[in-house]
Amino acid sequence: MLSKIFNLLLQHYRKNRLARFTAWVLAGGAVLWLLDHLTHSNSSILGLFWFVFWIFAIVSCVYYLVLLLRVVRRRLLWRLQRRLVVAYILIGVVPISLIVLLVFLGTFIINGQFAAFLVVHRLRDHFDEIEQVNRVVLHEARYRGSNSPQELLAGIEKFYLTEMAGYTQSYPGLAITLHLGEETRSFLLNGQTAPNPGPVPNWIQGGEFANIVTDGGQLALRSVERAKTPAGELTLVLSQPITPALLDLVGEGIGPVIVFVTREVERNTSLSPGLRVESPRGTYVQSERIHSSTLKLPEPSNLLDFYVGGASSLDPINWGADRPTKAGAPSFVYVSSRIYALNSRLLATLGEYSEVYVFAFKAVAVFFLLLEVVALVIGIRMTRSMTRTVDTLYHATEHVKAGDFSYRTNFPPRDQLTALGEAFDNMTASVARLMRESQERLRLQSELDIAREVQRRLFPEAPPKIAGLDIYGVCKAARSVSGDYYDFLKLDDHRVALVLGDVSGKGISAALLMAGIQSALRAQLYDGAAEAYRSGLLSPSQIVDRLNRLLYANTPVEKYVTFFFSIYDAATRRLAYTNAGHLPPALFRNGGVERLDTGGTVVGLFPSVNYEVGEVQLQPSDLLLAYTDGITEPENTYGEEFGETRLLQVAQAMRTAPPETLVAEVYRCVEEWTGSPELQDDMTMLLARAW
Repeated sequence: MLSKIFNLLLQHYRKNRLARFTAWVLAGGAVLWLLDHLTHSNSSILGLFWFVFWIFAIVSCVYYLVLLLRVVRRRLLWRLQRRLVVAYILIGVVPISLIVLLVFLGTFIINGQFAAFLVVHRLRDHFDEIEQVNRVVLHEARYRGSNSPQELLAGIEKFYLTEMAGYTQSYPGLAITLHLGEETRSFLLNGQTAPNPGPVPNWIQGGEFANIVTDGGQLALRSVERAKTPAGELTLVLSQPITPALLDLVGEGIGPVIVFVTREVERNTSLSPGLRVESPRGTYVQSERIHSSTLKLPEPSNLLDFYVGGASSLDPINWGADRPTKAGAPSFVYVSSRIYALNSRLLATLGEYSEVYVFAFKAVAVFFLLLEVVALVIGIRMTRSMTRTVDTLYHATEHVKAGDFSYRTNFPPRDQLTALGEAFDNMTASVARLMRESQERLRLQSELDIAREVQRRLFPEAPPKIAGLDIYGVCKAARSVSGDYYDFLKLDDHRVALVLGDVSGKGISAALLMAGIQSALRAQLYDGAAEAYRSGLLSPSQIVDRLNRLLYANTPVEKYVTFFFSIYDAATRRLAYTNAGHLPPALFRNGGVERLDTGGTVVGLFPSVNYEVGEVQLQPSDLLLAYTDGITEPENTYGEEFGETRLLQVAQAMRTAPPETLVAEVYRCVEEWTGSPELQDDMTMLLARAW
């Protein structure tokens, strides 16, 4: 496994430039790390190299992050189910998780800061209490004091030691300092002598001062009051040092309290145990740590009664400074507690009916939780439904791709996706039907190609050679096969039969009837037919009459044929013909046109018809043009037919041209008239030019 991974990485390194770039960047970073830890140098050159390294490293990370996203998108997220899972995670799980995390963080931060606020607030209350004591004492000294400084100071000291002796526990270590003229006294509530805190700073100009101060590196709550008395100006200084006992008082019912006192050091100073603060003003390390002595963290009331902690800066005033400035080194108070203990204390201050809001909040939270569970269940069911449908459709497309059109999804149409499965089943059924129809059409087309080839062979391959007459014929089918028929039947060396017919209808049925007509006609013109014709036993009218009776007896009533049959005798240059309902052929001679219309009605429509024979004596340069209605009946976009008049005009203009040229010109004019190369009907022409 490891060797396989190594080989893949090696191949990637050899093929990719950025892979080689990243490898060299990592190697450079390793060298810089070694130099940094072996030499302990803080030179600017090494810092510059680190800066360049991180720039290159970021470029490499961005490249491989994009590469990773591509791999995830192409491979891991190829399946719809995985895409939906990722989408639900990004849309639903991630925002909810972030909101829950934000709520937890807010709960920790707010409750922690609330605990710190309570402790600091209690310290502020101590300020107020000490300040009130100062005011009461000064009031008594101002109006009832003695004129003697010693007596006044003794009276105030006695007041503290007797009247406030019971508050020693509430004000642990409270020191009282009295300044009256040259006299100064300093003592504790328990009667012991207190160290003199020194003179009152000159920047305390007013009559009152109360704040946290730092004096000689020690934190204390200090209050200063000044008043004029009969014995002179009295200055009363109460100093409450921040001690573990005081922290026990302010943290009671909340939790352990710690006060950190710091001092400023050089920035490059090595790490020291305890708190270390880096700020734009400087670097500070812990110099003193005051911890409450008896307080313990409350026991958790339930699983959600988490531990919280909050901190607040004390911002003490520098007592020994020349002006009222904050101490350079910050001091902090850190409080540990439990959420339930803090909330109980908060709600206790709001009254017993404040529990209503807590209950409402819990009810809303439970309701939201139930909604989330329901939404999760619905989302899972919808996801499974969609992925199952898409997976089934995918497998169905694979079956269709393999050519299996019988596969069905069999989805009941419950929604749009399952309706898509039903539509897919209908589509595959339609495709299967179209495939069968296409195969049938191909089979029919193959048969039509065979029929076209057979019919092409039924038409004469080349006109016979007859003295004094050039013959040419052509047929263009509107479909694969034609119902028109033309033929040249050489009877002997001097006689040839010219035949042109048009079967009613188009397509296969007309072509089959045309083949039957050809067979019947050629059966009549057997060997010896020329002799019978010379003896008068066989004439064009008789041939057409026989063909009429044959077709009438063997074809449906709606089937008939327009037929032109003629026999040309080269010895006499006579053309004998019978026109059975066909468009009269045109004979161009001496600049005029004659129409050959002698004969009778169409063939195959009536059982007995009397057909007549017409005769024409052909002269050199005469042109005989026979045609079907596919030449004259095509219509243009306005519904007008091409007509015989235009056909005769084109033929008259081209009468001296070769037959192939004349026929091509007629076809071109018809196509130009209709505006489309697609034929509207079978187009057949037969030409005979005498010479």
